Amino acid sequence: MRYGRAIPPLKSLLAIEAAARFGSFSKAAAELNVTQSAVSHLVGQAEAYLGARLFDRASRPMRLTREGQRYVSGVVSGLNILKAEGQHLQERKKAQSTLIVSCNLGYGNFWLLPKLRHFHERHPAITVNMVTTYQGLPELTDGIDVAIRFGKGDWPDCRSQLLYRERIVPVASVAYVEQAARIRHPKDLLKHTLLHAHAIDRSWFDWNQWFDHFGVACPSRLPGPGFDNHVLMMQAALTGSGVALGWKGTAGDFVRKRQLVEALPDPIDVDGGLYLVTHRDTRPSRALGSFADWLLEQAAADR
Repeated sequence: MRYGRAIPPLKSLLAIEAAARFGSFSKAAAELNVTQSAVSHLVGQAEAYLGARLFDRASRPMRLTREGQRYVSGVVSGLNILKAEGQHLQERKKAQSTLIVSCNLGYGNFWLLPKLRHFHERHPAITVNMVTTYQGLPELTDGIDVAIRFGKGDWPDCRSQLLYRERIVPVASVAYVEQAARIRHPKDLLKHTLLHAHAIDRSWFDWNQWFDHFGVACPSRLPGPGFDNHVLMMQAALTGSGVALGWKGTAGDFVRKRQLVEALPDPIDVDGGLYLVTHRDTRPSRALGSFADWLLEQAAADR
């Protein structure tokens, strides 16, 4: 072997390093989970192999000889290099099996999260960590593998895959619809309790935009409780507090399960859709490829 004649076995090197660090065979033995005599034997084996005495066993605490100091310095340097390279390989393997997904709070809570259990069942070795944005566009910075965004898919330096086109329709709980005034036309909703989610991004429809779409004149300030995020508004709708503007991605499951009903049969097709967005110049990992394929499959099933 190229190195075998000059390098003692690895177990001996580990024993030498630990004994030098602690100044004690017994403490080194405790760290290495072996007996004190085993450490003494390993160190003696290395000394015989090298033809040099590394420790002054007569001193208390035990000290390195001059040859030992020089040799242990080299051992520690080499072990540190091996440790760093090993950690790099371990982290790379971990990174290949872990995904960081960024998405809007509403889509994350109502669309992605309920589906993730099925992904984990199919790909148990892949861990998906979610990062949600309270307001604004989900980030796709370094460290984030994929973003789920609403928009037109034209973000710079990104690769975008359309999941589905969005649509909105007023929704309310069955209990609310049964006890409230009947809704036949868009203007009828002016007599109802409207739930508002305040958004910075104007591409998220509000009630004023919805009434304007149907040509219904309405006051600039509509009555009804307001919420600073879409999730709270939808929770209010589920409790029967009023009528909310339901998006396909955030209200669709509730409508399918009859937890919410469409208050009117005429949805608005929004100028935009939900996209799976990745870095343009990054080669996707196997984990990301599996996640993207699965997500496109889920979106197709929803359509």
